[in-house]
Amino acid sequence: MSISTTETLSVETPDRPSLWNTSNLALGSLLLLVVTATPQLVCMPVTNDVSYYDLQTRTVMRGGVLYRDIVEPNFPGVVWVHLTIRGMFGWSTEVLRVCDLILFGLTVTFLARFVSPVRFQLSFLLFLAYYSVSEWCHVQRDLWLLLPTAVALNLRWAQIRRCAEAHPPAKIIFLFALLEGLIWGTGVWLKPHIVFPALAVWLCSLTQSALRRHVFKDLTGLITGGILVGVLGTGWLYFNGAWPWFLEMQLDWNREYLTDKTNNLQNYGYVVFSMVVRLFPYSFIHLAAVPTALALLIRQDPKRNDSDKLRLQLLSTLYLAWCLQVLLLQHPFDYVHFPPLLLGIVLLTFWIHCHQRFPRMLKTAAGSFVVLALICSPVTKPAYLKLWDDCLQQGSTGSIRNRLARIPFPDWEDMERVADYLRRQQAQDNEITCYSNDLVHLFLYLDLEPSTRYVYSNHHATYFPSKQPAIYKALRNSPQKYILTNLMTPGLLVSQAKEISPEGPFSYPPAFPEDLKSNYPWNLPIAFRSGTLVVHQYPEKPIHKQTDTSADKSTQPRSDEFSPRLEDVPPRE
Repeated sequence: MSISTTETLSVETPDRPSLWNTSNLALGSLLLLVVTATPQLVCMPVTNDVSYYDLQTRTVMRGGVLYRDIVEPNFPGVVWVHLTIRGMFGWSTEVLRVCDLILFGLTVTFLARFVSPVRFQLSFLLFLAYYSVSEWCHVQRDLWLLLPTAVALNLRWAQIRRCAEAHPPAKIIFLFALLEGLIWGTGVWLKPHIVFPALAVWLCSLTQSALRRHVFKDLTGLITGGILVGVLGTGWLYFNGAWPWFLEMQLDWNREYLTDKTNNLQNYGYVVFSMVVRLFPYSFIHLAAVPTALALLIRQDPKRNDSDKLRLQLLSTLYLAWCLQVLLLQHPFDYVHFPPLLLGIVLLTFWIHCHQRFPRMLKTAAGSFVVLALICSPVTKPAYLKLWDDCLQQGSTGSIRNRLARIPFPDWEDMERVADYLRRQQAQDNEITCYSNDLVHLFLYLDLEPSTRYVYSNHHATYFPSKQPAIYKALRNSPQKYILTNLMTPGLLVSQAKEISPEGPFSYPPAFPEDLKSNYPWNLPIAFRSGTLVVHQYPEKPIHKQTDTSADKSTQPRSDEFSPRLEDVPPRE
């Protein structure tokens, strides 16, 4: 299929009776959704990843060096976004959530522009999905990555149309390709995985003979734009002193991270199943979108106009390429798998619109899915709607966060109690270690610096096993006094982790694994506990068994090795 004239490309799909002849209803539903659910969305908690990027942002703003002073395996684009938001609007979580909503709104705007005949229907479906998923999918790089993707997709479409003109100026083709390259390159600094969808979309566009005639100018502009953004980002890293540490993370640390993405996750099957449940019913979009995308790339209805055919091809290619990089290169986390589900919704929505003779059974199935999504969405629940006024008056308090959270940990009121305890202890910079990742929020609550550059100490030790000696040595040599854990980390349910044992509130719950009690950090004394959250007291002096031991150095714990038992914790060097 080739498009040779601007007239052919600019033809809009004529109005036809279809399931999606519901623009006014969709627009009204969208406005109702935004009005009734936005205060609750803004007051929802953010995940530990968001606070971790805030910590990196704070480190840079205080004169520290990214990657050197705080370990971060990822590209710095997300930190640049946080630097912009925090520098302009302050440090509240509500600010981040409003900005996230605005960025998502821009994403939906550009996706809807690409499929303009169903822009209102698509906008409602995408916003419904966004408001319905857990906080783990919000304020995340993968979701933000859809914005440059949507912009670049529109630019690619415009470039194809431009090349179909009788005598397109070579300079114009190059400049617009340059702009598209700048957009894709910006996405790379957020997450380099975008390279695969970008390449796939460009290769798909080469099916057009008009573009192939100008392929050299087009490709040169794309590469030039990508290089320019790469130079700008590299310059920032170099002049901020982060460049050698960035290279160390990408060339050394991340090789281990990418070696086997399944072995580092315990209960991999359970993790995938839990993700499918949390994303229900959207997790089943792939069952319809994958075969539809494959079929559209193989053959399309010959009666369909060329404009719709090409847009369906581009959407199918983008969707399948995104799914492929997610499955092959990334971990089964909710925020990673949510964007391809959104792209699947875009594809299916436009495909239904373009289908001349859509079977009644499939119409019923599509309508039933929308009804199911509304029934399952938290935004349609009375308890959620009742929080509208509380959110406007109180803001994002611990109590409000607990009532809005879709993920039952951490308990935000327990988090505030732990923060109050540490304030009473007059904890200082570098005295706190968060063994459990979901407690890193406390560094921002208390405005304190972590004990070492390995803020996600347990996470980094798990995903980068060869770095364990350096991580544990740094922890032991730090001035840490308090080690914070979540009793759910070993796999306990919320009810099990909150249970009080007969030994008292400052002891482990009955369901806590006995074998872990002799391992670090669970073997350290409990100084404070609130629900599932525990503050361990790190011993000021080493604790030794009262038995005779050999003076042979080979039996003594080395300073660069980790000894998981409390009696073997060496003194700080």
